[in-house]
Amino acid sequence: MLKKLKPKDDTIGFCYLLLTPIVMGPFIASWLSPHIYDDTVHGFVDAGYEQVFEAFRRNFGEGLERDGAAVAIYHRGKLVVDLWGGYADRESNVVWKRNTRTVLFSATKAISALCVAVLVDRGLLNYDDRLVEFWPEYGTYGKENTTVEDVMTHKAGLPYLDEEIDLHDVRDFERIRRKIERARPLWTPGTASGYHAVTFGFLVDGIVRHVDEKQRDLKTFFQEEIAQPYGLSVDIGVPKKEAYRVARVTTPSLWEFLRDCIKNPKLIAMLGIMYARLDEIIWKMRDNTKWLLINYDTVAVNDPEVLALPMPAVTGVSSAPDLSRLFSLALDGSIISNRTLEMISSPTLDSWHLEKVTLWPVRKGHGFFYERNPLVPGAFTFGHPGYGGQFVHVDPANQLVLAYLSNGLKTGTGELCGTYMRLLRATYNSLQGR
Repeated sequence: MLKKLKPKDDTIGFCYLLLTPIVMGPFIASWLSPHIYDDTVHGFVDAGYEQVFEAFRRNFGEGLERDGAAVAIYHRGKLVVDLWGGYADRESNVVWKRNTRTVLFSATKAISALCVAVLVDRGLLNYDDRLVEFWPEYGTYGKENTTVEDVMTHKAGLPYLDEEIDLHDVRDFERIRRKIERARPLWTPGTASGYHAVTFGFLVDGIVRHVDEKQRDLKTFFQEEIAQPYGLSVDIGVPKKEAYRVARVTTPSLWEFLRDCIKNPKLIAMLGIMYARLDEIIWKMRDNTKWLLINYDTVAVNDPEVLALPMPAVTGVSSAPDLSRLFSLALDGSIISNRTLEMISSPTLDSWHLEKVTLWPVRKGHGFFYERNPLVPGAFTFGHPGYGGQFVHVDPANQLVLAYLSNGLKTGTGELCGTYMRLLRATYNSLQGR
């Protein structure tokens, strides 16, 4: 059984954790960066990408990868970096292999966004379509003007639902559909953006089911239209009998948490914004799916019952090479046309705004997160981070895709994940040197 923690307990615990690095930091600063290399790294890099190899090796050598990790990079349709190391399950002495799959967490949203882009590319859907045009029952309690892009840009006003979501709801879409239709938005859809951590997947699944000519769920659509035709070992949810093949996820220890916060004090601000705030939105989001919580002693996705759920915002699984190849196929015209690729290569939300959930502004659009391209002025990169450091990074201007995955969750995510950012910097340094 998964442990249930009360919001009050979590709040007190996080307050202690936020203060601890400040108090203890000076005493452990000298312990932070032991440069000790070992032989846990396997794979290859093409000539010119040696910096990526050294960065990946250094992540292990400094003890930043306590379990396993992998990074794979496609450039102009060719696999130029394919590295892996560590353990898929340290307790069982199972090493990480090239084809090891791990949980993507919110990086799953990039796969869901790609499925919507395929529907748009085929003329079955437009981003400015209102949901009520194909899902009439959705238009209750002020939701009637919600567009597809509102959902994809986290503007639907449903970061959580009025009714609790249980395991039975996820297994039976009719149950979750009715709860979505009865839900009242927290804000007028389209007027603000607030990260829909879990509900994003249910909403996008509903869109796909109503628009797809065969009325398939998103998981089945992805498998039949993309994964299987291209031989990709990528999925959303894993059959219980296959769960043992997925890397076992672990959370940071207290010492790792302290080390990360001291190395990057921005983490303290991020955690304070997320967990030590006065409003209730974060706690209500967590309470909406209590069984999905990840705490310091509980990792829900290690439960085969949870991992089997086809949740298009959370339970994606993949190896790094297959995830990178998936989006390389999107860049080369195999999955979507150049016209659609150009459309999704720029954000639709690029102005400063007070994000309802994260508080800091995030460039969003078409289901992806965006950043300024570090090498091409005026261009963007897109993709999606996942909890604990997972990331798929897509750079259309440079025809580059980087996928970084790890089962040893990090304190930070995205640009606050040191292991990922080190690899990303090494990648662009390599591109500049070519």
